[in-house]
Amino acid sequence: MDGVMEQSNTTCAAAVPVIGKMLLAGEYIVSQDLDFALEHQKHTNEPLGEILVRIGALDREELEKVLFLQGTLCSR
Repeated sequence: MDGVMEQSNTTCAAAVPVIGKMLLAGEYIVSQDLDFALEHQKHTNEPLGEILVRIGALDREELEKVLFLQGTLCSR
């Protein structure tokens, strides 16, 4: 049973757009902020959304909205 659940989660994860692409598509952030956050993430492994909130590129409420939307894409 665990193998089936793991496969399902992997398939779902592959089908869900990454948060950076969703934030750009929704015009929540600009590409320069995403590039900066991705570079920072390489060194800290901190979640991308948290970096964007901390640097002031994204409001926490906007992040939560996009994360919720991302989560609903998998539950379909």
